[in-house]
Amino acid sequence: MDSGLTSATIFSLTHDLPAPRSPIAAVGDGLDAGRITWGHETADCGIHWIGRAGARLRIAQDIAEKTPVRLHLDGAEPLIGRTLWADGNEAGLVFDAPVDVLGMVARNLARATAERRRLPRIELRHTVGVHRGGDVEHLRTRDISQGGVGVEARALAVNEAVQLTFDGLRPLDGIVRWVAGETAGIVFAEELGWQTLFPWLRGIQQAPAPQAGGSEADGLLQDKLALRLDLPGRVREGVRWWNCRIHALTAQQVEFEARQGFDPGAALWVALPEIGGGPARVVRTRSGRTLAEFRMPLRDSDLRLLTANRRGA
Repeated sequence: MDSGLTSATIFSLTHDLPAPRSPIAAVGDGLDAGRITWGHETADCGIHWIGRAGARLRIAQDIAEKTPVRLHLDGAEPLIGRTLWADGNEAGLVFDAPVDVLGMVARNLARATAERRRLPRIELRHTVGVHRGGDVEHLRTRDISQGGVGVEARALAVNEAVQLTFDGLRPLDGIVRWVAGETAGIVFAEELGWQTLFPWLRGIQQAPAPQAGGSEADGLLQDKLALRLDLPGRVREGVRWWNCRIHALTAQQVEFEARQGFDPGAALWVALPEIGGGPARVVRTRSGRTLAEFRMPLRDSDLRLLTANRRGA
C-alpha cells in the first residue's frame, strides 16, 4: 500500500462482504495499490474497500467468479481467498480467514513521515451517545476519522452543537456538518490525534461481541420496589467512561448493561440521567449486566423526580 498519505481506500472493521459499487459512487483516485495473482496470471489493482472478510478491487483484467486468488500488499503476507463477483473493471474478493485491517493501517502509519502520519477514515458500526441539551440518544456510527464521525440519525440538524460519548474516550464536542437522508456527519471541535484514535480502534477490533442481556426476571436487582427502566447512562472506571443502559434502580443499588466488563469490588462512578448519580462499588456481574451499590444512597427526591419524568415521557 502507499506511504500513509490520505488515501481513498476505505478500511472497514465490519464483517461485511464487498458489494458492487453503486453506479453513482465516485470512482476514486489515490487508492492504495496491490497486486493480485491467480493461476499463472498477475495483475496490479487498486483497493476500493477492504474489511475483515473481503475486499473490492479496481482491476483492468477479467477474473471469473470463484477463482482462487492471492492479494499481495506491501510489507505483508498475501491474503488468500477467491473472487466473489466480477463487474467490469471491478472484482469482489472473499478471504479464507479474517484479516487484521488495522494491521494494514499500522503499516501505512509506520511508513509515513511524522508530519504526514494520519489515519484514514475507518468504517465502523459502534454505539455513540449524542447529547443535545438535556437529551441523549444512542446512535450507530457508520465511519470515523480523526476529524469527525458519520452516524445513522434522523433528527439531527445542520450546524447543531452536540456532545459525543464513545465507550473508552473522553466526551467530545462537535457540530453537525451535513445531513443526508438518515445519515449525518459530525465534525469534532478538537481533532483526535492518531495516537488516541488508533489504540481505541484496536481495542474495539479485539473486543469480544457483547453478550445479550437477560430478561427482567433474570435481572441482578431483585428488589420488588426497584424502578424498572431502560435509560441511557454513563459509567466511569478510573479515567475511562463507558456508555450503558440503566435497567433497574433503588436508592442503594443500580443495575446496568455495558460493553465493558467490571470486576466485583471495582470502584465506579455511575452517571444517571436527570438526577446526576454518584460513586458506586460493583457487587456482581452476569451476562453483560452489572449490579453496583452506591456509596451514598440516592435521595428520595431524586427518585421521585426520575419516576415523575418517566411517567410524563
